[in-house]
Amino acid sequence: MLELSLRTEFSLTKYLLPIFLILGVSDIDYYVGYPIFDEQFLFLILLTALGYANKRIEIPLVLIGIGLFFAYPYLAEYSNYEKTLLTLISVPLSILVVTSCFSSSGKAFGIILLGFLLYPLTVDRNYLDIISHIVIDNTAMLGMSMSVMCGIVFLFVLAGQILVHLGVVDKIIEYITKHVNSPGRVAILSSAVFGSISGSAVANVMSTGQVTIPLMIKCGYSKTRAAAYEAVASTGGQLMPPVMGAAAFLMAEIIMVSYWDVALAAAIPALLFYSVLFISVPNKQINKKIIDFGIPKTPKKAKSDLTFRITEAMYGLVILSAAIGLIIGVMDQTGLSFHITSILNVASGGKTIILLIMVAILCIILGMGMPTSSTYLLVAIVAAPTLVDAGITEIWAHMFVLYFGVLSMITPPVALSAFAAAEISGSNPILTALYSMRLAWPLYFMPFIFVWF
Repeated sequence: MLELSLRTEFSLTKYLLPIFLILGVSDIDYYVGYPIFDEQFLFLILLTALGYANKRIEIPLVLIGIGLFFAYPYLAEYSNYEKTLLTLISVPLSILVVTSCFSSSGKAFGIILLGFLLYPLTVDRNYLDIISHIVIDNTAMLGMSMSVMCGIVFLFVLAGQILVHLGVVDKIIEYITKHVNSPGRVAILSSAVFGSISGSAVANVMSTGQVTIPLMIKCGYSKTRAAAYEAVASTGGQLMPPVMGAAAFLMAEIIMVSYWDVALAAAIPALLFYSVLFISVPNKQINKKIIDFGIPKTPKKAKSDLTFRITEAMYGLVILSAAIGLIIGVMDQTGLSFHITSILNVASGGKTIILLIMVAILCIILGMGMPTSSTYLLVAIVAAPTLVDAGITEIWAHMFVLYFGVLSMITPPVALSAFAAAEISGSNPILTALYSMRLAWPLYFMPFIFVWF
């Protein structure tokens, strides 16, 4: 609460981050008649996001970001001659990204990132040279992950926040609650709508679940069942096009296919899952006469400050994308991705089904406690290449790892989505997670089916 109150007070970065993001996607160099590298804006945006995450030093970080904006062309061209300067920039910046990830992306991801950044100490190369390279290189920290997150993902986040600001999402959920009589189906439909654009299953639970879980309990659902339906529906929303918690755009960029190809591939499994879940709901009706069904609405204060909503939605994603870029750089510079692939191939004995099971378990472990976008980026660079090397079509290999990464949200021991729902309902967290797995059984089998066939 203290951290939130600090950010809701006047903050320079609250206004600067949306401005810099808009400038970054607007091809401003075309209008000013002077070439500007994308990496210059990425440095500026990253330092501004770090300033928002570290309120007490936001002004120095913004000033450093402005300095790096102008210094980047020189640093990129003369990186071999300015190693000391690059080290002085790269090491503190890496440390700041790691510490900020602990607060913005969770302790699990922060520990994973720290482990990757320490791994180069085990190889026979100069550690500081590796860190300096991956911070400045446009294939590492300032590479694909930041470009996608600050580009197409930002545009859709902006559109989504504008829809929330205008009350469109509230109207959709209100329409569902008025025309659907089953409380379980209200939870499923509301979570499918909100979950696709929220980017976080936990955020989905904590928004729609505040109303749907008490409603289901009042209509006769047990506390465990009510929490489980909300947790599963919210988690499934991360796999539902059009946004899929930003994973759709990231996947399209990584495997270099059209966004519509990704959306089409994801749509059929997601619709099948929601159909099964929809049919399985008990036939309990909402008694409109005795239940005062409050519709979850965006707080007026949040609605009145669109810049706050945009900054809150984007600052963590920007830091996260920089962190993923650092991981990509470490794996590229040390050959770690090749080692992981070799270990999995040897352990599976060349049998595809064993390899799939091992990758599924690995993805659930890697995805524990992380939002959808960070989960997908991590499993896409760590696990998906192994499946592609085994002969699995690239888009289905990435869909496979995405599914199991997202399923970590309802799979014990770190089933954050199920635990959040259990907190609302007052049920046992572990029992809720186990019941959620039972309800979501199609999600555990579907990836094997579309990979196999």
